Amino acid sequence: MLKAGATEVCITPPIGVELAGYGPRLNRCATDVHDHLTAQALVLDDGARTVALITSDLNSISRTFARQVRQQVQREVGIPPECVMVSCAHVHTAPTTRRFRDWGAPDPDYVRLVARHLAGAVAASARRLKPARLSVGRGEHTHLAWNRTDLGVVDPSVEVVRINSTSGKPVALLAHYACHPVMLGPRPVISADYPGALRRFLRTKYAGVIMFANGACGDIDPVTNRDAWGQATFDDVETVGARLGEDAWAAARHADFMDDVRLLVRQTQLRLDFEMPPLEALHEQAARHRAEVRALGGEPERLQEVTGMRTPAFWLRYYRALARRIATGRQPDHIDVELQAFVIDGALALVALPVELFTGEGLSIRAASPHAHTLPVCYANGLNGFLPPRTPYDSMADAAQVTAAVYDRPPFKADVTARLVEVVAQLVGE
Repeated sequence: MLKAGATEVCITPPIGVELAGYGPRLNRCATDVHDHLTAQALVLDDGARTVALITSDLNSISRTFARQVRQQVQREVGIPPECVMVSCAHVHTAPTTRRFRDWGAPDPDYVRLVARHLAGAVAASARRLKPARLSVGRGEHTHLAWNRTDLGVVDPSVEVVRINSTSGKPVALLAHYACHPVMLGPRPVISADYPGALRRFLRTKYAGVIMFANGACGDIDPVTNRDAWGQATFDDVETVGARLGEDAWAAARHADFMDDVRLLVRQTQLRLDFEMPPLEALHEQAARHRAEVRALGGEPERLQEVTGMRTPAFWLRYYRALARRIATGRQPDHIDVELQAFVIDGALALVALPVELFTGEGLSIRAASPHAHTLPVCYANGLNGFLPPRTPYDSMADAAQVTAAVYDRPPFKADVTARLVEVVAQLVGE
Protein backbone atom coordinates (compact mmCIF):
# COMPACT_ATOMS: atom_id res chain seq x y z
CA MET A 1 0.00 0.00 0.00
CA LEU A 2 1.23 3.48 -0.87
CA LYS A 3 2.06 5.81 2.02
CA ALA A 4 2.78 9.54 1.74
CA GLY A 5 3.85 12.48 3.87
CA ALA A 6 4.60 16.10 3.02
CA THR A 7 6.05 19.19 4.72
CA GLU A 8 6.68 22.84 3.87
CA VAL A 9 9.40 24.99 5.44
CA CYS A 10 10.34 28.65 5.15
CA ILE A 11 13.73 29.30 3.49
CA THR A 12 13.66 33.10 3.27
CA PRO A 13 17.26 34.35 3.53
CA PRO A 14 18.46 37.26 5.67
CA ILE A 15 18.30 40.76 4.24
CA GLY A 16 21.58 41.47 2.48
CA VAL A 17 21.96 38.09 0.76
CA GLU A 18 22.69 38.47 -2.95
CA LEU A 19 19.93 37.49 -5.38
CA ALA A 20 20.90 35.66 -8.57
CA GLY A 21 20.23 36.24 -12.25
CA TYR A 22 19.76 39.03 -14.78
CA GLY A 23 23.25 40.45 -15.36
CA PRO A 24 26.93 40.58 -14.46
CA ARG A 25 28.00 42.15 -11.18
CA LEU A 26 24.71 43.82 -10.39
CA ASN A 27 25.46 43.29 -6.68
CA ARG A 28 21.71 42.84 -6.22
CA CYS A 29 21.59 42.26 -2.47
CA ALA A 30 18.16 41.91 -0.91
CA THR A 31 16.84 45.06 0.75
CA ASP A 32 13.35 43.81 1.62
CA VAL A 33 11.05 40.78 1.69
CA HIS A 34 7.82 40.98 -0.28
CA ASP A 35 6.79 37.35 0.18
CA HIS A 36 8.58 34.43 1.78
CA LEU A 37 10.52 31.75 -0.04
CA THR A 38 9.56 28.20 0.85
CA ALA A 39 10.59 24.60 0.18
CA GLN A 40 8.47 21.48 0.19
CA ALA A 41 9.22 17.79 0.60
CA LEU A 42 7.05 14.87 -0.45
CA VAL A 43 7.96 11.34 0.67
CA LEU A 44 6.32 8.33 -0.98
CA ASP A 45 6.69 4.73 0.21
CA ASP A 46 5.19 1.76 -1.68
CA GLY A 47 6.37 -0.81 0.86
CA ALA A 48 9.41 -1.77 -1.18
CA ARG A 49 10.99 1.62 -1.91
CA THR A 50 10.92 5.12 -0.43
CA VAL A 51 11.53 8.25 -2.53
CA ALA A 52 11.64 11.95 -1.66
CA LEU A 53 10.88 14.88 -3.97
CA ILE A 54 12.04 18.33 -2.87
CA THR A 55 10.80 21.55 -4.50
CA SER A 56 12.00 25.03 -3.55
CA ASP A 57 12.01 28.72 -4.46
CA LEU A 58 15.77 28.86 -4.91
CA ASN A 59 17.34 30.28 -8.06
CA SER A 60 19.63 27.32 -8.65
CA ILE A 61 21.07 24.21 -7.07
CA SER A 62 24.64 23.06 -7.35
CA ARG A 63 25.58 19.42 -7.63
CA THR A 64 27.51 19.78 -4.37
CA PHE A 65 24.48 21.25 -2.61
CA ALA A 66 22.25 18.42 -3.85
CA ARG A 67 24.81 15.91 -2.57
CA GLN A 68 24.86 17.59 0.85
CA VAL A 69 21.07 17.47 1.12
CA ARG A 70 20.95 13.84 0.04
CA GLN A 71 23.64 12.82 2.51
CA GLN A 72 21.82 14.54 5.36
CA VAL A 73 18.57 12.83 4.36
CA GLN A 74 20.29 9.45 4.35
CA ARG A 75 21.77 10.07 7.80
CA GLU A 76 18.47 11.24 9.28
CA VAL A 77 15.91 8.87 7.75
CA GLY A 78 17.85 6.32 5.69
CA ILE A 79 16.51 7.21 2.23
CA PRO A 80 19.42 6.52 -0.17
CA PRO A 81 20.77 9.45 -2.24
CA GLU A 82 19.59 8.02 -5.57
CA CYS A 83 16.02 8.09 -4.23
CA VAL A 84 16.08 11.84 -3.42
CA MET A 85 15.33 14.47 -6.09
CA VAL A 86 16.34 18.05 -5.19
CA SER A 87 14.74 20.69 -7.42
CA CYS A 88 14.09 24.42 -7.51
CA ALA A 89 11.80 26.76 -9.44
CA HIS A 90 14.70 28.94 -10.73
CA VAL A 91 13.27 32.12 -9.18
CA HIS A 92 15.31 35.24 -10.05
CA THR A 93 14.33 37.15 -6.91
CA ALA A 94 15.96 34.46 -4.76
CA PRO A 95 19.49 33.34 -3.82
CA THR A 96 21.56 30.67 -5.53
CA THR A 97 23.45 27.74 -4.05
CA ARG A 98 25.57 27.49 -7.22
CA ARG A 99 28.49 29.74 -8.12
CA PHE A 100 28.12 31.77 -11.31
CA ARG A 101 30.60 34.09 -12.98
CA ASP A 102 29.45 37.56 -11.83
CA TRP A 103 25.75 36.59 -12.02
CA GLY A 104 25.07 36.17 -8.31
CA ALA A 105 27.17 34.58 -5.58
CA PRO A 106 26.02 31.97 -3.05
CA ASP A 107 26.17 32.94 0.60
CA PRO A 108 27.98 30.05 2.39
CA ASP A 109 26.12 30.48 5.69
CA TYR A 110 22.73 30.55 3.96
CA VAL A 111 23.62 27.56 1.78
CA ARG A 112 24.50 25.46 4.84
CA LEU A 113 21.30 26.51 6.60
CA VAL A 114 18.98 25.88 3.66
CA ALA A 115 20.52 22.43 3.13
CA ARG A 116 19.53 21.59 6.71
CA HIS A 117 16.03 22.99 6.08
CA LEU A 118 15.53 20.81 2.99
CA ALA A 119 16.83 17.66 4.65
CA GLY A 120 14.72 18.43 7.72
CA ALA A 121 11.61 18.79 5.57
CA VAL A 122 12.21 15.30 4.18
CA ALA A 123 12.73 13.91 7.68
CA ALA A 124 9.50 15.49 8.89
CA SER A 125 7.61 14.15 5.86
CA ALA A 126 8.95 10.65 6.49
CA ARG A 127 7.56 10.80 10.01
CA ARG A 128 4.14 11.78 8.66
CA LEU A 129 3.69 8.80 6.35
CA LYS A 130 0.11 7.57 6.16
CA PRO A 131 -1.82 5.35 3.72
CA ALA A 132 -2.55 7.41 0.63
CA ARG A 133 -3.92 7.46 -2.90
CA LEU A 134 -2.25 9.22 -5.80
CA SER A 135 -3.95 10.79 -8.81
CA VAL A 136 -2.55 12.51 -11.91
CA GLY A 137 -4.21 15.07 -14.16
CA ARG A 138 -3.41 17.37 -17.05
CA GLY A 139 -4.83 20.70 -18.10
CA GLU A 140 -3.77 23.65 -20.24
CA HIS A 141 -2.86 27.23 -19.47
CA THR A 142 -2.31 29.40 -22.54
CA HIS A 143 -1.99 32.83 -20.90
CA LEU A 144 1.47 32.86 -19.30
CA ALA A 145 4.21 31.15 -21.34
CA TRP A 146 5.82 33.19 -24.16
CA ASN A 147 8.74 31.99 -26.28
CA ARG A 148 11.42 34.70 -26.15
CA THR A 149 13.37 33.25 -29.10
CA ASP A 150 12.42 32.96 -32.75
CA LEU A 151 11.60 29.27 -32.32
CA GLY A 152 8.04 30.03 -31.23
CA VAL A 153 7.29 26.73 -29.44
CA VAL A 154 5.25 26.84 -26.23
CA ASP A 155 4.06 23.98 -24.04
CA PRO A 156 0.80 25.03 -22.37
CA SER A 157 0.49 21.81 -20.34
CA VAL A 158 -0.27 22.03 -16.64
CA GLU A 159 0.44 18.66 -15.03
CA VAL A 160 -0.84 17.95 -11.54
CA VAL A 161 -0.06 15.16 -9.08
CA ARG A 162 -2.49 15.00 -6.16
CA ILE A 163 -2.01 12.86 -3.06
CA ASN A 164 -4.74 12.37 -0.49
CA SER A 165 -4.87 10.02 2.47
CA THR A 166 -7.10 6.99 2.06
CA SER A 167 -9.62 8.79 4.29
CA GLY A 168 -9.64 11.71 1.82
CA LYS A 169 -7.48 14.16 3.77
CA PRO A 170 -5.24 16.35 1.55
CA VAL A 171 -1.53 15.53 1.73
CA ALA A 172 0.18 17.26 -1.21
CA LEU A 173 -0.51 18.78 -4.62
CA LEU A 174 2.31 19.13 -7.18
CA ALA A 175 1.82 21.54 -10.09
CA HIS A 176 4.21 21.37 -13.06
CA TYR A 177 4.50 24.14 -15.68
CA ALA A 178 7.25 25.48 -17.94
CA CYS A 179 7.99 29.21 -17.58
CA HIS A 180 10.83 31.33 -16.18
CA PRO A 181 9.89 33.08 -12.88
CA VAL A 182 11.20 36.47 -14.03
CA MET A 183 8.13 38.69 -13.93
CA LEU A 184 9.61 41.15 -11.42
CA GLY A 185 12.91 41.92 -13.10
CA PRO A 186 16.13 42.77 -11.20
CA ARG A 187 14.58 44.24 -8.07
CA PRO A 188 16.50 43.80 -4.81
CA VAL A 189 13.40 42.34 -3.15
CA ILE A 190 12.93 38.73 -2.06
CA SER A 191 9.91 37.12 -3.71
CA ALA A 192 8.85 33.71 -5.04
CA ASP A 193 7.47 35.39 -8.19
CA TYR A 194 4.53 33.63 -9.87
CA PRO A 195 5.18 30.16 -8.28
CA GLY A 196 4.53 31.75 -4.89
CA ALA A 197 1.31 33.34 -6.13
CA LEU A 198 0.27 30.00 -7.66
CA ARG A 199 0.71 28.27 -4.32
CA ARG A 200 -1.20 30.99 -2.48
CA PHE A 201 -4.15 30.52 -4.82
CA LEU A 202 -4.11 26.73 -4.58
CA ARG A 203 -4.07 26.91 -0.77
CA THR A 204 -7.53 28.47 -0.98
CA LYS A 205 -8.71 25.27 -2.71
CA TYR A 206 -6.59 22.53 -1.15
CA ALA A 207 -5.43 22.12 2.45
CA GLY A 208 -2.35 20.00 1.76
CA VAL A 209 1.23 21.05 0.95
CA ILE A 210 1.44 22.85 -2.41
CA MET A 211 4.51 22.13 -4.56
CA PHE A 212 5.72 23.59 -7.86
CA ALA A 213 8.18 22.06 -10.32
CA ASN A 214 9.43 23.97 -13.36
CA GLY A 215 9.63 22.36 -16.76
CA ALA A 216 11.63 22.79 -19.96
CA CYS A 217 11.56 26.59 -20.05
CA GLY A 218 15.02 27.59 -21.28
CA ASP A 219 13.38 29.72 -23.99
CA ILE A 220 10.17 30.61 -22.13
CA ASP A 221 9.42 33.89 -20.32
CA PRO A 222 6.16 35.18 -18.84
CA VAL A 223 4.04 36.95 -21.42
CA THR A 224 4.32 40.12 -19.29
CA ASN A 225 7.92 40.39 -20.57
CA ARG A 226 6.84 40.58 -24.20
CA ASP A 227 6.00 44.28 -24.10
CA ALA A 228 7.90 45.54 -21.03
CA TRP A 229 10.59 43.21 -19.77
CA GLY A 230 10.74 42.66 -16.01
CA GLN A 231 8.27 45.45 -15.23
CA ALA A 232 5.39 43.43 -13.76
CA THR A 233 3.92 44.64 -10.49
CA PHE A 234 3.28 42.44 -7.49
CA ASP A 235 -0.42 42.71 -8.32
CA ASP A 236 0.38 41.36 -11.80
CA VAL A 237 2.18 38.43 -10.18
CA GLU A 238 -0.83 37.60 -8.01
CA THR A 239 -3.17 37.77 -11.01
CA VAL A 240 -0.97 35.54 -13.15
CA GLY A 241 -0.43 33.02 -10.34
CA ALA A 242 -4.16 32.82 -9.65
CA ARG A 243 -5.04 32.29 -13.33
CA LEU A 244 -2.47 29.51 -13.61
CA GLY A 245 -3.79 28.12 -10.33
CA GLU A 246 -7.34 27.97 -11.67
CA ASP A 247 -6.26 25.71 -14.52
CA ALA A 248 -4.08 23.62 -12.21
CA TRP A 249 -6.98 23.14 -9.81
CA ALA A 250 -9.31 22.17 -12.67
CA ALA A 251 -6.77 19.50 -13.67
CA ALA A 252 -6.52 18.32 -10.04
CA ARG A 253 -10.28 17.98 -9.68
CA HIS A 254 -10.43 15.74 -12.75
CA ALA A 255 -7.26 13.77 -11.97
CA ASP A 256 -7.35 9.99 -12.33
CA PHE A 257 -6.58 7.87 -9.26
CA MET A 258 -3.99 5.12 -9.59
CA ASP A 259 -4.21 1.79 -7.86
CA ASP A 260 -1.36 -0.55 -6.96
CA VAL A 261 1.31 2.15 -7.18
CA ARG A 262 4.81 0.73 -7.62
CA LEU A 263 7.70 3.19 -7.42
CA LEU A 264 10.71 2.79 -9.69
CA VAL A 265 13.92 4.83 -9.55
CA ARG A 266 16.19 5.11 -12.58
CA GLN A 267 19.48 6.92 -12.78
CA THR A 268 22.33 7.33 -15.23
CA GLN A 269 25.30 9.58 -15.96
CA LEU A 270 25.68 11.51 -19.21
CA ARG A 271 28.90 13.03 -20.53
CA LEU A 272 28.50 16.55 -21.95
CA ASP A 273 31.52 17.50 -24.06
CA PHE A 274 32.86 21.03 -24.39
CA GLU A 275 33.82 22.67 -27.67
CA MET A 276 37.32 23.70 -26.61
CA PRO A 277 38.20 27.01 -28.33
CA PRO A 278 41.74 27.59 -29.60
CA LEU A 279 43.89 29.84 -27.45
CA GLU A 280 44.45 32.26 -30.33
CA ALA A 281 40.71 32.87 -30.63
CA LEU A 282 40.41 33.49 -26.88
CA HIS A 283 43.28 35.99 -26.93
CA GLU A 284 41.64 37.80 -29.86
CA GLN A 285 38.33 38.03 -27.98
CA ALA A 286 40.08 39.29 -24.85
CA ALA A 287 41.89 41.97 -26.86
CA ARG A 288 38.64 43.10 -28.48
CA HIS A 289 36.85 43.46 -25.18
CA ARG A 290 39.84 45.17 -23.59
CA ALA A 291 39.60 47.78 -26.34
CA GLU A 292 35.88 48.21 -25.56
CA VAL A 293 36.68 48.69 -21.88
CA ARG A 294 39.17 51.42 -22.73
CA ALA A 295 36.78 53.06 -25.18
CA LEU A 296 34.21 53.32 -22.39
CA GLY A 297 36.73 55.29 -20.39
CA GLY A 298 37.81 53.16 -17.49
CA GLU A 299 39.14 50.02 -15.93
CA PRO A 300 36.73 47.06 -15.52
CA GLU A 301 36.08 47.94 -11.89
CA ARG A 302 34.77 51.39 -12.88
CA LEU A 303 32.58 50.37 -15.78
CA GLN A 304 29.39 49.95 -13.80
CA GLU A 305 29.27 53.71 -13.48
CA VAL A 306 29.48 54.02 -17.26
CA THR A 307 27.39 51.14 -18.62
CA GLY A 308 25.33 49.93 -15.65
CA MET A 309 26.03 46.32 -16.64
CA ARG A 310 29.84 46.04 -17.01
CA THR A 311 29.28 43.84 -20.05
CA PRO A 312 32.63 44.43 -21.83
CA ALA A 313 34.50 43.84 -18.58
CA PHE A 314 32.50 40.67 -17.95
CA TRP A 315 33.55 39.21 -21.29
CA LEU A 316 37.15 40.37 -20.82
CA ARG A 317 37.40 38.55 -17.47
CA TYR A 318 35.76 35.43 -18.88
CA TYR A 319 38.04 35.08 -21.92
CA ARG A 320 41.16 35.79 -19.87
CA ALA A 321 40.26 33.22 -17.23
CA LEU A 322 39.28 30.57 -19.77
CA ALA A 323 42.51 31.11 -21.72
CA ARG A 324 44.56 30.70 -18.52
CA ARG A 325 42.82 27.45 -17.60
CA ILE A 326 43.27 25.97 -21.05
CA ALA A 327 46.90 27.07 -21.29
CA THR A 328 47.74 25.46 -17.95
CA GLY A 329 45.74 22.29 -18.53
CA ARG A 330 43.23 23.03 -15.76
CA GLN A 331 40.14 23.20 -17.98
CA PRO A 332 38.28 19.86 -18.27
CA ASP A 333 37.01 18.93 -21.72
CA HIS A 334 33.65 17.69 -20.44
CA ILE A 335 31.35 17.39 -17.45
CA ASP A 336 29.33 14.38 -16.28
CA VAL A 337 25.75 15.09 -15.27
CA GLU A 338 23.21 12.96 -13.44
CA LEU A 339 19.88 12.06 -15.01
CA GLN A 340 17.28 10.67 -12.62
CA ALA A 341 13.69 9.52 -12.95
CA PHE A 342 10.94 8.57 -10.51
CA VAL A 343 8.55 6.30 -12.41
CA ILE A 344 5.14 4.83 -11.76
CA ASP A 345 5.11 2.38 -14.63
CA GLY A 346 2.86 3.39 -17.50
CA ALA A 347 1.38 6.35 -15.66
CA LEU A 348 3.89 8.92 -14.37
CA ALA A 349 7.54 9.82 -14.79
CA LEU A 350 9.27 12.70 -12.99
CA VAL A 351 12.57 13.30 -14.82
CA ALA A 352 15.24 15.36 -13.03
CA LEU A 353 17.32 17.40 -15.50
CA PRO A 354 20.26 19.47 -14.15
CA VAL A 355 20.04 21.90 -17.09
CA GLU A 356 17.85 24.53 -18.73
CA LEU A 357 16.23 22.67 -21.61
CA PHE A 358 14.26 24.38 -24.36
CA THR A 359 10.55 23.69 -24.71
CA GLY A 360 10.81 21.81 -28.00
CA GLU A 361 13.17 19.31 -26.44
CA GLY A 362 10.90 18.95 -23.43
CA LEU A 363 8.05 18.10 -25.78
CA SER A 364 10.26 15.55 -27.54
CA ILE A 365 10.95 13.82 -24.20
CA ARG A 366 7.24 13.65 -23.50
CA ALA A 367 6.40 12.35 -26.97
CA ALA A 368 8.98 9.55 -26.69
CA SER A 369 7.85 8.43 -23.23
CA PRO A 370 5.57 5.40 -22.78
CA HIS A 371 4.06 6.97 -19.65
CA ALA A 372 0.80 8.91 -19.80
CA HIS A 373 2.29 11.81 -17.80
CA THR A 374 6.00 12.63 -18.21
CA LEU A 375 7.22 15.71 -16.34
CA PRO A 376 10.69 17.10 -17.21
CA VAL A 377 11.79 18.67 -13.92
CA CYS A 378 14.55 21.10 -14.87
CA TYR A 379 16.89 22.76 -12.37
CA ALA A 380 17.07 19.49 -10.41
CA ASN A 381 20.10 17.87 -8.70
CA GLY A 382 22.36 20.60 -10.10
CA LEU A 383 22.44 23.20 -12.86
CA ASN A 384 24.85 23.21 -15.78
CA GLY A 385 23.45 25.86 -18.09
CA PHE A 386 21.26 26.14 -21.18
CA LEU A 387 20.98 23.23 -23.58
CA PRO A 388 19.37 24.87 -26.61
CA PRO A 389 18.65 22.97 -29.84
CA ARG A 390 21.35 22.60 -32.46
CA THR A 391 20.46 25.72 -34.45
CA PRO A 392 21.47 28.20 -31.71
CA TYR A 393 24.72 26.28 -31.22
CA ASP A 394 25.53 26.35 -34.91
CA SER A 395 24.92 30.09 -35.07
CA MET A 396 26.67 30.74 -31.71
CA ALA A 397 23.54 32.49 -30.49
CA ASP A 398 23.36 34.08 -27.06
CA ALA A 399 21.71 31.03 -25.50
CA ALA A 400 24.82 28.99 -26.26
CA GLN A 401 27.54 31.61 -25.76
CA VAL A 402 26.31 33.67 -22.82
CA THR A 403 25.48 30.65 -20.72
CA ALA A 404 29.00 29.31 -21.22
CA ALA A 405 30.40 32.52 -19.78
CA VAL A 406 27.90 32.69 -16.92
CA TYR A 407 28.71 29.10 -15.95
CA ASP A 408 32.43 29.85 -16.42
CA ARG A 409 33.24 27.10 -18.90
CA PRO A 410 33.65 26.59 -22.66
CA PRO A 411 30.52 26.18 -24.80
CA PHE A 412 29.09 22.69 -25.15
CA LYS A 413 29.46 20.77 -28.39
CA ALA A 414 26.49 21.18 -30.70
CA ASP A 415 25.23 17.61 -30.28
CA VAL A 416 24.87 17.54 -26.49
CA THR A 417 21.18 18.48 -26.42
CA ALA A 418 20.18 15.79 -28.90
CA ARG A 419 22.19 13.22 -26.94
CA LEU A 420 20.54 14.23 -23.66
CA VAL A 421 17.05 13.89 -25.15
CA GLU A 422 17.95 10.47 -26.54
CA VAL A 423 19.35 9.22 -23.22
CA VAL A 424 16.33 10.53 -21.27
CA ALA A 425 14.00 8.75 -23.69
CA GLN A 426 15.88 5.53 -23.02
CA LEU A 427 15.83 6.15 -19.26
CA VAL A 428 12.07 6.59 -18.97
CA GLY A 429 11.33 3.95 -21.60
CA GLU A 430 13.19 1.07 -19.99
